[in-house]
Amino acid sequence: MVMLKSAALIFMLFSLLAGSPLRGEELSRYWSVDHYLAAHPEQAALLDAFALRVADSPQPLPSATGMAPVRVAIVSPDIQASDYWHRSLKAFSGRAKALGLNLQITVYSARPGAIDPVAQVERLREALDSQPDYLVYTLDTPVHHRLAERLLAISSTHQAGPKIILQNITTPLRAWDGMQPWLYVGFDHVEGSRMLARHFIEHTQGRGEVVMLYAGEGYISQSRGDTFLYEIAKFPDLALRATYLTQLQMEKARRATEDALIRYPDLTLIYACATDIALGAAAAVTAASRESTLLINGWGGGGQELQLLQQGVLAATVMRMNDDAGVAMAEAIAMDQKGQGHQVPRLFAGEMVLLTRDMTPDTIRALEQRAFRYSGLPDPITLE
Repeated sequence: MVMLKSAALIFMLFSLLAGSPLRGEELSRYWSVDHYLAAHPEQAALLDAFALRVADSPQPLPSATGMAPVRVAIVSPDIQASDYWHRSLKAFSGRAKALGLNLQITVYSARPGAIDPVAQVERLREALDSQPDYLVYTLDTPVHHRLAERLLAISSTHQAGPKIILQNITTPLRAWDGMQPWLYVGFDHVEGSRMLARHFIEHTQGRGEVVMLYAGEGYISQSRGDTFLYEIAKFPDLALRATYLTQLQMEKARRATEDALIRYPDLTLIYACATDIALGAAAAVTAASRESTLLINGWGGGGQELQLLQQGVLAATVMRMNDDAGVAMAEAIAMDQKGQGHQVPRLFAGEMVLLTRDMTPDTIRALEQRAFRYSGLPDPITLE
């Protein structure tokens, strides 16, 4: 692969960023996991074999003594309450060590959601300036989309730059066919939201009043929030009363919930699109002493969510087998370093499990052991 000098690559990327934004309809054209595999049947066999590697014990590489380290830059929206990103990094680092990979990992932390676009550009600029072999990025806001698309266009046209891993998205963009990133990795937001919808429809018998707490304008709100609303729309007696944009900020979610509790005293369910949103909603509902009568969900099943679930504050959450995403990234890089990069599937979607507050602590603990096999179990819960 021809490598452009860092300064040239950065100039091309950010000068192109000043062009026209993607049209909104293009941003919504994602392949679902099932549809992508049906359209690309060769990927199904690759994914099946790769999933077995992720689930299995690590198979170390031959000794890499004396070889230059493989440079990995991670632009991570980890400045938030959710522990997903920190745990994913621990799992990635732990599996890489177990595989015998000689990695030089640099993390460029950022805030999630609709933050200052200049900060998004700066984090990616810093990451590219380090001339990584692999770049781990995410895809949520329109800024993420534009930056990733421009970088992919440069890479496909000039055969330059790092191999790109997009984390926390498993639904390839149709518009990017022909210049897809090397790997999409994470958990299927659409399927997780359908799991929650099925649970709450059954629990409420399809009746009640709902408030939606979105993140910001972007992929997370579309895939988690809009999916949930689409599913409950089939039940007209489960009525949507209001939607709020929280920008993935806990305090905004708390204030939105306080407003909803005043406006809609008969509220049945508050749907939260992410962990930080759920924590803010839970704080407001607990302060109003409504936790026994109002349903709130979590999304992801991290440590703080599990604590609130077992305390009965959250009614349900969809729990990711969290560390699988980090393990998958390490396994993909290991295969690539062995000359098997062509056997890495285009996407990997980890397993998710629905948890409810009536599950036993032993059941939840067993799932934690699977989910956090590298990043470590949360502290045991002591209920008051």
